[in-house]
Amino acid sequence: MIQGQILPQNVTHPKILQSFKVLLRESFVPQEQQNVCYSDMHIPMAEDRIMLAPTILARLIQEAHILSSDRVLVLGCSTGYAAIVLSYLAQKVIAVESNSTYVKQMKEAFESYEIFNAHSYLGTLREGCLEHAPYEAIFIEGGIEEIPGELFSQLTEGGRIVTILSKGKQMPCQGVVIEKRGGSIHTSSFFETSAPILKEFQHTESFEF
Repeated sequence: MIQGQILPQNVTHPKILQSFKVLLRESFVPQEQQNVCYSDMHIPMAEDRIMLAPTILARLIQEAHILSSDRVLVLGCSTGYAAIVLSYLAQKVIAVESNSTYVKQMKEAFESYEIFNAHSYLGTLREGCLEHAPYEAIFIEGGIEEIPGELFSQLTEGGRIVTILSKGKQMPCQGVVIEKRGGSIHTSSFFETSAPILKEFQHTESFEF
């Protein structure tokens, strides 16, 4: 997976590569998906979740430029694989899921891999986790059509949201970093990709950006 998929995509950050080497993807997916979990494809999970394909996840995290002093909020990461990858880079990781089973599975995974700087919480993805804000980075695992204003308010100045953005059904999705600078939103697109849209981040008429 590392030699054949991730390195050819110019992902070279040593801590990202180390996390992919150490973590057993089969322990994060349903049994029926274990035989394909190392393929470069999104793995469907229960409750409208996915585990991002290895190359997409690795590229997004590398583009996030996470520092060792950063506090990172992770949304929609199901059993916690992405949260643990980010924990190798950040000072603290707060992972929010709307399903109590996933929250429990994440806690067990953090304990199993002796990850002490990541914590799982039950909550609404759109609302983030105000209790531990502000964050230098917010990572959303899945496709989105919009970012709720509540999440921008939880970013530090210079903070960024990293995710896969859909700008319409006829347009390809983009891996993006959306940065908060001077109270304004600055979006940088890095590559075309595709991902199912998380229902919590589908477009509503009440918010535009």
